[in-house]
Amino acid sequence: MFADIKLLPPDPILGLTKAYQEDPRTKKIDLGVGVFRTLDGRTPVMKAVSQAQAIVDAGEKTKSYTAGEGAAGFASAILNLVFGADSDIVKSGRAAAVQAPGGSGSLMLAGGVLKRAGAQGISIGDPTWPNHKPLLSAAGVEISMIPYYDHASASIDFEAFHEAVKELGPKDVLLLHGGCHNPTGSDLTKAQIDTLAETALDRGFLPLIDFAYHGFAKDLESDAYMVREFARRLPEVLITYSCSKNFGLYRERTGAFIAVGPDADRANAVKSHAINVARTSYSLPPAHGGLIVAEILNSPELSKMWRDELTEMCATVRGNRRLIVETAEKIGLGNRLSFIQSQNGMFSLMPITPDEVKAIIEKHGVYMTSAGRINLCGVNANNVEHLVSAYRDVTGA
Repeated sequence: MFADIKLLPPDPILGLTKAYQEDPRTKKIDLGVGVFRTLDGRTPVMKAVSQAQAIVDAGEKTKSYTAGEGAAGFASAILNLVFGADSDIVKSGRAAAVQAPGGSGSLMLAGGVLKRAGAQGISIGDPTWPNHKPLLSAAGVEISMIPYYDHASASIDFEAFHEAVKELGPKDVLLLHGGCHNPTGSDLTKAQIDTLAETALDRGFLPLIDFAYHGFAKDLESDAYMVREFARRLPEVLITYSCSKNFGLYRERTGAFIAVGPDADRANAVKSHAINVARTSYSLPPAHGGLIVAEILNSPELSKMWRDELTEMCATVRGNRRLIVETAEKIGLGNRLSFIQSQNGMFSLMPITPDEVKAIIEKHGVYMTSAGRINLCGVNANNVEHLVSAYRDVTGA
């Protein structure tokens, strides 16, 4: 049966971590996998998560299956977080949520639901998170890449992006990053978001918003602008949500598939199909992460603690961006890397070629993807000069 099965190469991002771990050099930097890190390189358990977990564990009386929509209290808590507790979207029932195994599981559900709905294709701005295409195309929906980022100027080419978007029609889907664009860090402005919402209303295409870094750009309220405006202006929106970054629940695989419809009946109909798609795959979602999130969001004390911690994490990432820019200026690179400070979230694309990436890994132990994507959480005051000096060395900048 498996005689002709060949060994696949390691995942390009996860393989970086393995190579970094096996590198015997003490002077090395891991800028690959997208997890938050402290100054000493740890990915800590948030205090609010620890306390919520203790409450959940103490009160747990069964290991029976959870419901199809997820852990008790999770769906309503996530909807309140995404849209605001006083939102008409929530009060009217226009939004319905299903817990899924992380943002990836949410995207898988989206692909399955869109296939059933007869979507002609999904358009995605180039570049995007590498797993977007395989996750969504696995359902049999065609993926098209359209212009988004101009590498020369290290900024969004909104004119080219919008021109491509204006070609979409009622059976088309447009995937948008809800904030902290992965891998570029370049987010749409409020004015650009408004323009796209009007175009979606005019052309009739369906926005699919991947909301994986809520709270990591500016704050929870500001970061929700796209999802709230699209839901307010448009009859239908799909949202895939991840709790991996903002709750630090990476290994608990906790996320949500959210459907916004013109009314509660349509939203619940879409929700029923998401639950059915899950039934044919992982069947039912894992409860633990969902219970932790619900416990935090439904407790005023834990919610405040979590929000304060998230604010600190966001400030750390912004500080790391500033460190790179200031260090680059200090060692003579001028404003070559200044664009990094104006971006959001964990990621940015260094102006570096694949051959230069290979050189920076081999010569200096600075690990990043071949496209030059770096995780800003891997940068700190102890290693930033090594990173920037290594960059200058291999690029000749």
